[in-house]
Amino acid sequence: MKKEKLIYTVGHSTHALDYFRELLESQRINCVVDVRQVAASTYNPQYNGKVLKDYLQQHQIVYVHMGEEFGARSRDLALLDEEGRMDFDKVRQSKSFLNGVERLKKGLQKGYRIALMCSQSDPFDCHRFALIAYYLVHHGFTVKHILKDKTCIDNTVLERLLLEKYRKKLPQRDLFNHIGDQERLEVAYRLRGKSIAYKPFA
Repeated sequence: MKKEKLIYTVGHSTHALDYFRELLESQRINCVVDVRQVAASTYNPQYNGKVLKDYLQQHQIVYVHMGEEFGARSRDLALLDEEGRMDFDKVRQSKSFLNGVERLKKGLQKGYRIALMCSQSDPFDCHRFALIAYYLVHHGFTVKHILKDKTCIDNTVLERLLLEKYRKKLPQRDLFNHIGDQERLEVAYRLRGKSIAYKPFA
């Protein structure tokens, strides 16, 4: 029986480290992949890379920073759209992003339960959903999001919110246009990406 490719995501928000650990333990996470471009936080220094790594290590949780692979604040001109924002489609096709996906696969094969970590509490407002989860789901992964109250939701829940948020901007079905659900979802993801994308030279 083929093992499920399951990836979690989590936001550190302003949580104390002990509470953040409880979020991880609620889903038996033993590997945190930091997807922030820079592993540092001005307002929450407990999430600076070395501090967080040392803390998690004390609790038998592996910490890996993969900002180059999965960060959403690159200044690489090749990854920007015509408006100067990060183009999530281009990022997902980049060599570094694809290398990151391969590293996740290897981690799963070694038996790790992995959570992608960024700063935002709500995954809907974060690139871990609109950029990374989008790709993973399209390539056979199951993605679940750990919320700040310790509940956990499947990525499909966020996709329903996505369709509702952009309902008026999506292609509409009528007698002459047979628009599929997947096509509408693709448009909604693209709109969400543009909405939250970083503009490095603004």
